Amino acid sequence: MSDQRKKITLADQTETEARAREIQLLINIAEPDPEYQPFITTDDASLLDSVGTAPADIQRRLEAYFGEPVTIPLTTPLWRFVDMIRERRPEWPEDM
Repeated sequence: MSDQRKKITLADQTETEARAREIQLLINIAEPDPEYQPFITTDDASLLDSVGTAPADIQRRLEAYFGEPVTIPLTTPLWRFVDMIRERRPEWPEDM
């Protein structure tokens, strides 16, 4: 019987803290009211999993924040979403 489990690689603490801030920033954009924000999100959670905001509203808010169309699917896990933003905007979020 083969071992089908995923190999877990721990990220550097500095990277983890930066990623947590970036994910919180995305959640703040998608749902500005802290009362409706999640207390915790998982590695596989997307913006649609994390907030109850309508997808069209999330898209509109992201595009207003970034000043351009955001073509990343809202179903993308948040860690990957951050990676994809960084690929397009390496200085984000400092450049905002």
